[in-house]
Amino acid sequence: MRIDRYELYDVIASGGMATVHLARLVGPAGFGRTVAIKRLHPHLATEAEFVAMLTDEARLASRFAHPNIVPTLDVVASQGELFLVMDYVPGLTLSALMTNAARDGERVPAPIACAIMAGVLRGLDAAHEARDETAGPLEVVHRDVSPQNILVGADGVARLLDFGIAKAVGRLHTTRDGQLKGKLGYMAPEQLGARSVDRRTDIYAASVVLWEALTGERLFDGDDAAAIFGSVMQKKVPAPSSWATDLPAAIDAAVLSGLDREPSRRFARARDMATAIENGAPLARASEIADWVAQVGERELAERAQLVAGIGRPSAVASAFGQTNDSAEGIAVGDALAPAKSKRGALWLTAAVVVSLGAVGIFAMRQGAAKPAAVAAPQPSATETDAPASPVPTADPSAASMEHAPAAVEPTAASRPVTAKPPATSRTGAAARVPAAKARGAKAMLCDPPFTIDEQGHKHYKVDCL
Repeated sequence: MRIDRYELYDVIASGGMATVHLARLVGPAGFGRTVAIKRLHPHLATEAEFVAMLTDEARLASRFAHPNIVPTLDVVASQGELFLVMDYVPGLTLSALMTNAARDGERVPAPIACAIMAGVLRGLDAAHEARDETAGPLEVVHRDVSPQNILVGADGVARLLDFGIAKAVGRLHTTRDGQLKGKLGYMAPEQLGARSVDRRTDIYAASVVLWEALTGERLFDGDDAAAIFGSVMQKKVPAPSSWATDLPAAIDAAVLSGLDREPSRRFARARDMATAIENGAPLARASEIADWVAQVGERELAERAQLVAGIGRPSAVASAFGQTNDSAEGIAVGDALAPAKSKRGALWLTAAVVVSLGAVGIFAMRQGAAKPAAVAAPQPSATETDAPASPVPTADPSAASMEHAPAAVEPTAASRPVTAKPPATSRTGAAARVPAAKARGAKAMLCDPPFTIDEQGHKHYKVDCL
């Protein structure tokens, strides 16, 4: 499917509100870039509320610039739908990685889990501190921090995504009274109780995710929504070291502080919890996280790489220009380069003609120098000096420019060689029949002026006028 400058391909993720497609930005001269595009489900695409939610997400995400947040690049309205264009990051969600690890009977290594969530908390803090165009606080609250919305890239960097249901000042969409937004198992008690939410609500959700990543267990679970609700409100939360016995006490303290049911007893800012985690335990480096992601998500990453390689082939890019695109931007690569190719071809042809003419001229001059002239030139008078032997000048300026460098230098009287008057000879043939006055008149016309000027502005004196 073609929308504006983008081509949509396979679905790589799906949620309750939208699907995420692998896509490619295609531009002139073969330019291309792989992106991810969020598209509302068809049955929601005509619902004003959900369209407003996607619009809100785009507006909010455009205000974030942080390495731990997936950047939003563009918003496209096409064919009655709204599309959110995001940067494509090769990797898997933390949810998928945790599922794969559990399938192999393993947990996320503590240094990796702590490093991932420290990065997520840094990204959250950037969102919480975001400001609008007038430098006023947006007061963003994500409200849906969960393993499904944390992308761990193949580069070992964790990124937060999906601000679709975020709460912010001045947003277009307003949450209905009593309507829950988010995943029950990661909602803070004040969120479930329909009380006001703030940044500490996101800190609570991030703490749930960290607890589950460290233990490999679900913290708040149940057979239905009511059971989960009761667990969140009443369950006594055990320390994560109950499962991960080698976990430092400082990490236990940080997680339990973030999970306090009373918001005032949690960390005031997400960056404060990130600092506590970073100081409480050794964290894995990005390269170590990348190696772990490559190992745990090997199959999924290979499949995704194959999809990306498929849409990045030259044939796929070329089909987006001229052949399958009716928009004004769909210019075939060959057509775009045709003027330049034609110009280059004309220049080469002109150069070839000039060189050929020059070569012919030089050849003719050399032949003329080797053979006696058919018509004898008038002999100079006793007062004239003889000029040194030189090729006959050609009318083609390009051939003149191919002469030796001294030919382009204006001779002075001092530099002219003086020779003795040649011995007298009897004039015979056509030259003897030419009256001297007529010869002098022809020479005067030939030597007015006595030089030619080539295309470079250099003077070339006529041999017969020296």
